This record gives sequence, structure tokens and C-alpha cells, in this order.
Amino acid sequence: MASRTTIAATGCAIYNLYCIENSFSVDPTVSDVLNANLTYQVDLSGGQRRLKEAILYVAHKSQPMRFFGRIKLNKILWRADFRSFYERHQPVTGRTYQRLPWGPALIEMLPVMQELLREGALTQEARVDAGNTEYRPVAKVEPVLKLFSPEDLEYLDESVHHYWNMTGAESSDESHGVAWKSRMDGDAIPYEAAYFEDKPLPQAALDKLATIARKSKLRSA
Repeated sequence: MASRTTIAATGCAIYNLYCIENSFSVDPTVSDVLNANLTYQVDLSGGQRRLKEAILYVAHKSQPMRFFGRIKLNKILWRADFRSFYERHQPVTGRTYQRLPWGPALIEMLPVMQELLREGALTQEARVDAGNTEYRPVAKVEPVLKLFSPEDLEYLDESVHHYWNMTGAESSDESHGVAWKSRMDGDAIPYEAAYFEDKPLPQAALDKLATIARKSKLRSA
């Protein structure tokens, strides 16, 4: 695997993407080879139960927030998982994410939430604020923390704090970075996307990517 610095500097090139003015073109053959070597799920102790307990933990921590709905819940877990993978090469939940119109989201979120609701471990409260209705997840039982290391919980806590004052729309907008833009709706997002850099590239880097694209006969969409 390329170094973290290399991937951050040429994130789109890793996927053989030609990224100019938010336009992307993918070489399907190269993309298929790369996808076979990417990480979409990490098998951690507890399996899917880790996700259930992480949802309950975040729901507990987030109750004092003014804005906390299903969209923000997804974004909190997304940030914790991908920051953890970036820094430790291991996510917190290890579950698979996909691109949806409102940002990255866990593929298993809906069935897992439904299961928690059926068990009575979680409820959803409809709240209206500034004319908008959000469905707030409310944990009714304490999360089982033995599945998580202290570091895992620190990543979850940091993510809760990061989104504390954001609305669901603001947290959604912030998640529309390169990791999201380089996928189509419904596509799984690899954990290696954590290495992509969302800040604008300097002109020298853009020129280098353009040269690579021309030599590879790639075109922007």
C-alpha cells in the first residue's frame, strides 16, 4: 500500500480518477482490481453487536444535543470509524459503509435500528425544530462497553463532540468529501478512503494529476 502521505496528496489517482473541478472518470478495469484489495469490512470482536452497542453509546452521549437524528447518528459513526482507521489502521465498528445522497451511511443501519426498536433497547422521538422534523434515537438501556477499548470510546466521543452544534443538514454537507464523491449512490466505501484529502490540492499537484490522466488516456466526466 502507498504511504499515508502519498494517498493524501493524490487521493483521486489511487482510484485512477481524474479529479478536476469535482468531475470524476473511472477506468472500470483498474477500479475492479483496486476494489479487490480494499477494506470494506473489518471483523472485530462482537461482530454486528459492536454496531448495536455503538449506536446505543452514541444515542446516550448525544441526548443533550439540540439536533440529533438518524442522519447525524450515521455521520458520528462514520467519522469515528474512518478517523480510527486512518490513525490506527482499525475502525471502531468495522461495519460496511455505502454512499447515499445525504452522505456516507452504514449499510446495516436500518435493519440494526429496527432490531433495537423491536427489542425495546431504543426508541425514536419525533421532534420539530425550526419547522423541521427529526427522528431522535433514544437509548433505553445502557450500552455494553466491554466490546470496546478505551481508544474506541475516545474516537466515538470525539466524533460526538465534533458534530455537537451541527444540524443534520450541516453534518450531511460536511461528509460530501472525496470519499463520497468518488462513489456512486449505493456503492460501498472502502476504509482506505480515510486517506483521501478533502482540502483543495495546490496547483502543482493538480498539474501532476492532469499529466498522469493524459498519459493514462483518462478523461474528466
